[in-house]
This record gives sequence, C-alpha cells and structure tokens, in this order.
Amino acid sequence: MKQQWLTQACRQKILLTVSVAAALVAGTLGFAGDVQAREMKIATIAASNSPWDHAMRAFADEAAKQSQDDLKVHVYTDGQLGDISKILSSMQLGTLDMGYFGLGSVVFLRGAQPLNILYAPYLFKSGEQAERIVNSEEFQKLFDEVAKKSGVRVFAAFGIRSPRALQTVSRAINKPEDVKGLKLRIPSIPILKTTFETLGAQVVPLGMTEIYTALGRGMIDGQDNGFDLSIPLRFHEEAKYWAATDHAYELTGWFISERTWQGLSDKERAALVAAAKAGGQVATKLDKELDDNAVKILKDAGVTYTQPDKAAFQAALANVYKQYEGKDWPEGLVERIQKMQE
Repeated sequence: MKQQWLTQACRQKILLTVSVAAALVAGTLGFAGDVQAREMKIATIAASNSPWDHAMRAFADEAAKQSQDDLKVHVYTDGQLGDISKILSSMQLGTLDMGYFGLGSVVFLRGAQPLNILYAPYLFKSGEQAERIVNSEEFQKLFDEVAKKSGVRVFAAFGIRSPRALQTVSRAINKPEDVKGLKLRIPSIPILKTTFETLGAQVVPLGMTEIYTALGRGMIDGQDNGFDLSIPLRFHEEAKYWAATDHAYELTGWFISERTWQGLSDKERAALVAAAKAGGQVATKLDKELDDNAVKILKDAGVTYTQPDKAAFQAALANVYKQYEGKDWPEGLVERIQKMQE
C-alpha cells in the first residue's frame, strides 16, 4: 500500500514537472511571437499623392514583406518633418531614420565632394544607365566614405527622374552660344555652376520656392530642372521656352541615418535595399508617365519645345569634369564609369 502511494506521488510529481515545463515553453514561444516590429520613419519634401509619395509607400509595404513584418515604416510627406536640410540634419543626429529625395542632395553633406561627379555634364547616356552604374560597387565605395564623414548613408539609388533641361523666358536655346549672357537659376552644386559659367551664363542661386516669382519678375532668365519638378511647380506659366539639353540624368536617393544603419542586421539591411528597389520602380513608372505627357502639357500652355544640338553642348562642356578630377573625386573615376557604359 505504501509502495503504491509512493508510486502515485512520483507520478503526480512527474506530471507537475512536465506541466510546468510545458507552460514555460509555451510562455517563451508566446513571448517570441510578441516581439515588436522595428518602427522606422522616412520623410520627404514631396507632396502627398506625388510619385515620391507612392514610391515611399511601396517601399514601406515591401520592407514589411521582405522582413516578414519585422520592419514597419511610417511615411511623412509634404515636408512634415522639415525641408531637405532639416531631414538630413535629423538623420545626422539620429532623430530620424530615413529620407527620400533627389540623389543630388547628397552633395550638401560633409565629405560628399566626390559625388559632385553625378552632375558632370553628359556623364551618363540614359537614366537606366545611370541607375545601373550608381548602384554599382564603384559608387558604393563613395557612399561608404560619405557615411563615415557625415553620418548619413545613401543605401540605394533606385528611381529614374526626368533628365535636366533648360527652361527660359524670352528665347529658345538651340546651341551653346544661345546660353551666353542669360541669368540662370542653378542649384548650389559646384560642378553645375561651372557647367553654365562655361557656357557664358550668369548663375543666380535661388531656392526652389523662389523660382516661379523670379521668372515672372525678370530676376532670372531661366532655370534648369526636369519635367518632374518644373511642371508641377508651373514654371511654364512664366517661362515659355523649353530646351531638352539632357545635360544630367538624375536618380532619387534612399538615405538613412548611419546610426540606424549600424543598428540593423544584415537581413534588415537587405530588406531595405530590396524595398528601395521596389519603391524606385514605382517612382520610375510614374515619372515616365509624366515625361510622356510633358511635351503636350508644355505645348498646350504655349511653350516652345526644342531639341538642341546635344553634340555641340557635349563638345562645349567636354573639359568641365577635368577641373574636379583628382580634387573632388579620385583620378580616373570618369574613365572607369565610361568603361562601365560599354
């Protein structure tokens, strides 16, 4: 009898031990399933429902998919978190995770002089070519250096924008000599400034929000931008000549705080790069739709659209990059890029 009681007691003890262990395992599994997603913010200056907005939302969706919902990206448009300067500085401080806008904005970061090469006149022959080369190992080295010096990293450059063109108020541009003497609003990017000074223009630095008024009041004779910025901002209401010079092919850049980047696993980094590629495809598609309709929009508004002699412009600007070679970017980089085009 006593032996039976002991046996029963042992059985109860074993069952209790197994039950406790099972509960602990279940609790552990439940905790693992409840791990919160990493929440991230991405900001832009572009308007809601713009191509960039749609690109960012596609990015957020793909980041969640690629990470199996471990990454949750919140999108902020319309400059809600500040202008480009503010967004960049917030990423440097680590108070904002990511930004999305024109890749050229990288040149405003400390240590980014090598990336002036993005605006070397006629460096690329198409937007597709630019996207392929800028996402290569050659440019990754430059992005790594900028990240170390500035605290902001370009982790991808997917999204083909409209090529840059010249828009003028009072005369058509058909050849390089037509630019001489014009007062042109050009972004504060050294090599772009040199490009137009080489053509004999007077470069006037103005913010994007000042261009429309400056065109209307005769403060400037023209500006250089692509369809994607010029048409939504209605510059064609004041400047009635458009010259498709295609002197620079631009991309959109996916920027991230280096502090955030260093805190990510390889899997999370890969998820963000894949998401940037998906978002860039959306941006490219929507930009192309705008480009396809742009000439009609301009002509309907009374704008004279011309296709200048690009070979003449290339010849006139052929030596501009040499003023920066070995100073802003490594010696021989232009030649290496040209070989990648073959």
